[in-house]
Amino acid sequence: MMKRVFAVLILAVAATACAPAAPPPPRVAAWLGETSGLVFMQVIATDTLQDARLTAPDGRRILAQRISQPASASGSETWVGRPSVGIGGSAGSSGGFGTGIGLSFPLGGGSSAQPAARSTQVEFALDPALLRDYRNRPEAWQLELNFGSRVDSGPAPKLR
Repeated sequence: MMKRVFAVLILAVAATACAPAAPPPPRVAAWLGETSGLVFMQVIATDTLQDARLTAPDGRRILAQRISQPASASGSETWVGRPSVGIGGSAGSSGGFGTGIGLSFPLGGGSSAQPAARSTQVEFALDPALLRDYRNRPEAWQLELNFGSRVDSGPAPKLR
């Protein structure tokens, strides 16, 4: 009876260890183009950004006019989280010798198994009145980031 309880407990722990972790929230920085009057934002997130929009305090929604996706990095393959095989040997002071073969199967993804963060540049074209308002009170604006599988929204970032 005790062996069955222990086996069920081990299976339950293994099943919860395999559950995917929620992605970290995106980080966003904003600045003004020197001569263009555009608001640029740099979004760092693990997921690919599909579109972005700003919502003004009066409710007007401004869709990003351009989203520059990074080039995908080929050759960034990682071996973290994959099954592996190891061979080893040891010798003792009394003349004994031992060999062994080991197999490992990961039960859960560690923090290094998370996808790498990617940087995406977003451009918003605001008319002069909206641009002045955003410059004076960015905390009154809302930023919505659409990653396809989820949408993150919150206060717009302050200009750097």
